[in-house]
Amino acid sequence: MTAKTASGLNSGDGDGVHVTATPIITAPNNLATSMSTARKLFITTTVILMNFNVTLGSSLPSGAAPTLNAHFGVTSELQKPLPVAVFLVGYIFGPIIFAPLSESLGRRPVFLVSFGIYTAFTLGCAWAPNWPAFLFFRFMLGCGAAAPQTVSGGLFCDIYPDLGPRGLAVTVLGLTSNVGPLVGPIISGFTSIEVWHRQFWIASILAAANWPMLLFMPETFAPVLAARATRDRATITQVSVRSLWTSFSFGKHVAILARPIRILSEPLVFFTDLFILYQYVIFFLYFNVYPIVFRGTYEISDGVSALMFVPTGVGAVLAIVIFIAWDRFHRRSVESGKTWAMREEYRRLPLACLGGPLFALSEFWLGWTARPEIHWIVPSLSGVPLGIGIDLTFLALNNYLTDAYGIYSASALASSVFTRNILAAILIPLTTYPLYENLGTEWACTLLGCLCIILTPIPFAFIRWGPIMRRRSPFCQELELARLENQNQNGVGGLTAPA
Repeated sequence: MTAKTASGLNSGDGDGVHVTATPIITAPNNLATSMSTARKLFITTTVILMNFNVTLGSSLPSGAAPTLNAHFGVTSELQKPLPVAVFLVGYIFGPIIFAPLSESLGRRPVFLVSFGIYTAFTLGCAWAPNWPAFLFFRFMLGCGAAAPQTVSGGLFCDIYPDLGPRGLAVTVLGLTSNVGPLVGPIISGFTSIEVWHRQFWIASILAAANWPMLLFMPETFAPVLAARATRDRATITQVSVRSLWTSFSFGKHVAILARPIRILSEPLVFFTDLFILYQYVIFFLYFNVYPIVFRGTYEISDGVSALMFVPTGVGAVLAIVIFIAWDRFHRRSVESGKTWAMREEYRRLPLACLGGPLFALSEFWLGWTARPEIHWIVPSLSGVPLGIGIDLTFLALNNYLTDAYGIYSASALASSVFTRNILAAILIPLTTYPLYENLGTEWACTLLGCLCIILTPIPFAFIRWGPIMRRRSPFCQELELARLENQNQNGVGGLTAPA
């Protein structure tokens, strides 16, 4: 008798250990966690540098937008934000493919294919013959850039069973996710004012430097490692190819690829996505807003106006300091047996409770200080609370999802990337210029700040009702049952994963 689980998989009678076939496989959890510290550090560094590369590419054209627009003859205000917007459209499709496949075929092949697409189309952008071709290449860049954002959480779960090192790895990954887009405009603003495609040559060089590390990065997904350990290479190849074909041939197996969509229906994931979505849209909106504010109000050059993103980067670094300080405080509280510290929600969520108000503060700060009679450094410093706020929110909520959903965290994070990029891709080109042209900087920023205040109660609600939400989550229930089953079978905590 076969029963279908919440994750869209089938459990029951199976015909052995499969990598991607129907049965769920049970794998010992020490296959990747027993790797040496040096090897884990190498894997973590490889993924983090890859994430820095792809996030840098997301905002790269915004620093030299006038040169780029002049080359392709773009004059429409609605089309000028499209290089960033279509990149985010690619982010919509990449996660829903790469994340579930990483939970089926393994992490390494997904990273190789994804980063290969990113590298190839970065070069393509430098040779784009016209505006439509350039936008298509940017879309493909976004598709290829999705894996580091969505699969890395699952990879960190593979190699770090302890929440401390895992949280630190996700923290540094989050830092690169927000610093990378800030570095992109600075690179293009100083290198591509006269020759527009230099920015893409530089991005290609950075991507090429990442490839040797990626090629030597080992697989970490326990089910794949277990299959390799128990079957010869020919059998593994046969099973993998047959199972992958089966996955794409029959509708019941499409559930694997649909998992990021279905997991979005869970309240924890939905409201996390909603909160992150808003901040994410504003973050990328600013790559078009800052030129309006600083080039228009203060008549600053392209390269110098890109430096206005530096305070946001400083805020991101300060957020890491705050995150680590809180993590140490929480650990000491757990060791001393304080009751509040024993609740999972207090491990991460208080940081998001701080991040929301700081993000809202940055909106009001920028809106009401960006005036010719006030020195430009004053509005630029609004980036500090912006960087702290968005980083604390991203790090806290993404860590919370990673801890709650375990090996399914890639799908949980993919749903977050999927939803926020849908709206970001729509809102950024449609709202940036009309919003600030019609309302002015003051009231446009005030509107955005008020919307942020409306959303700030979300992490507070998670602290209050998060345990109930996790208990009612089919995915979390399945993971808990799998953990207990592995304990009964192996005598130690194990890992159950989708086959």
